[in-house]
Amino acid sequence: MQAQSVNYVTEVITTYNGYWRSANAGTATTFTNSVQPDSSHYLLSFLTNNVRYSTGVSDARLTNNGISFTPGQYRALPVATISTAPTSNTKIGLGQLYDKVDNGVSNPPPVRDLARYLTDGPQGLDLGTGVANIPTGTLTFPVSEVQAKAINDGIPDILITQFADPAGSSDVYSFRDATDAIVGKSVTVTYDSNFPVVGRWLADFYEASQNPMVLAAGFTKTPRDLRLWTADFATFNIPASDYSRIATFQIQLSGNSDVAFVAYNTRALTVLPVELTSFNGRIQVDGQVQLTWRTASELNSEAFVVEASMDGRSFTPVGRVVAAGNKTTNTDYTYQHRPMTTGLVYYRLHQLDLDGRSAYSPVVTVSMSRATGQPLLITPNPFRQTLQLQLPSGAAHAEARLWAIDGRPLYQHLFRTDELGSGSATLDDLLILPTGIYLLEIVVDGRSTRQKLLKQE
Repeated sequence: MQAQSVNYVTEVITTYNGYWRSANAGTATTFTNSVQPDSSHYLLSFLTNNVRYSTGVSDARLTNNGISFTPGQYRALPVATISTAPTSNTKIGLGQLYDKVDNGVSNPPPVRDLARYLTDGPQGLDLGTGVANIPTGTLTFPVSEVQAKAINDGIPDILITQFADPAGSSDVYSFRDATDAIVGKSVTVTYDSNFPVVGRWLADFYEASQNPMVLAAGFTKTPRDLRLWTADFATFNIPASDYSRIATFQIQLSGNSDVAFVAYNTRALTVLPVELTSFNGRIQVDGQVQLTWRTASELNSEAFVVEASMDGRSFTPVGRVVAAGNKTTNTDYTYQHRPMTTGLVYYRLHQLDLDGRSAYSPVVTVSMSRATGQPLLITPNPFRQTLQLQLPSGAAHAEARLWAIDGRPLYQHLFRTDELGSGSATLDDLLILPTGIYLLEIVVDGRSTRQKLLKQE
């Protein structure tokens, strides 16, 4: 790893036993604290490039212990996807007293949920839990917006952890856009003997490939090294014009990657408070629109405000649904709304975080036919496999046309008589499309409706 690429963390302070400083006040890279944390402990501050930044977990605790620092706000990135299922080598690492059982097996066994151990604790910054030997593949985190004021300000934007035994492996880190293309350049980090260790901790390792998990033979109360590093946006050579493209942060995993969390500077990045996997609409017999959505995980989410628009530009709140708060499994939501107009109706979700942050979902469009009073519904968006269309019944002619975002025609489908009669159709041919943004046009009896679509993997 080149010194100019990323910055090593040479000291951390955590909440272990109230206050634990990984290095003595002398030379951070030489004298490490002989006390080895053996349970959950949360990151209070880190020293990088000779500057100590707080994480915002408890600045008062640092001040009370006489520590000077630059105030910061860091939070674990929520997990979007872990591309490969756990193998026989994948382990959940927990502080050996995480379960309050000294040098023994937890009863009942710890919950088998990889994403949970990458986002737990205050602000998700628990250094005493994580996933070891994450299988070769990708680990992806959602990012929705880069704050312009943070670009090239010299303050760390990303904080990465390595909490076990990386065995000299290398991982590749990158920002990516909605089509999974790299924005800027990727950065390769090698965890070898040149990478400084800030401290050691004691861990039990459970077999993540089994459910319920069992304690791995020979991996009880085992000491492990802690390594951390930081990087600025500048490290990734992102042109100023491309920051708006960023949609995810991704790690290409070596198979020996041991991650406690991946944290971000909240003053530099905006991250969706939830991982929204679907947002759909369905017209009911009584004329109401039933909106449904699913989240794969939520981190400090407060609520979903349902907003509607008649022109796609000016949205008005029409309802509010309480969110789950913190959850790493699927959660389903529903809301019903009766449009008081004909024509095109747009819906979106305003996702609210407990910390006051917010983000918007993709837009779902419903077209109420002026001729029949019946809807044209295109769902889901984003889509992965198939696209469902609900058409006005009684239409004499209808067709679908798909365009690339640059205007190239890609696909055309003429609806059969039986599809027009049933009022519904499924476009399976779209499976061949690569990930990206497209424009779908539906023409019903000469009237056109257009909607942008996002194709996901």
